[in-house]
Amino acid sequence: MKTRGDYERAMRVVGEVVRRWDPYALLAGGCPADEFDSEIASVVAQVPRIRSLADAAHALSRVFSSAFEPERFRPEDCAQAGAELYEALVAAGLVAG
Repeated sequence: MKTRGDYERAMRVVGEVVRRWDPYALLAGGCPADEFDSEIASVVAQVPRIRSLADAAHALSRVFSSAFEPERFRPEDCAQAGAELYEALVAAGLVAG
């Protein structure tokens, strides 16, 4: 990301996708909206390397496997959220489509 604005837009876009995905249904269960902020920031750091749906799924897998349970966050387990993430990043102009 080239500017502070790009970073802030990426934080918003990734945050929206991750909060909709809501692994473990923590947010739906009443946890604070900032529950995944650390993981969101880690995914944002990987945005410059995301060039496909698979890249987005792998980024989510790496971050959430490291933070939680590796066996629950394999790339194939993150495929749907990865597709949503990739499409949102493309729509926001943060990655080329």
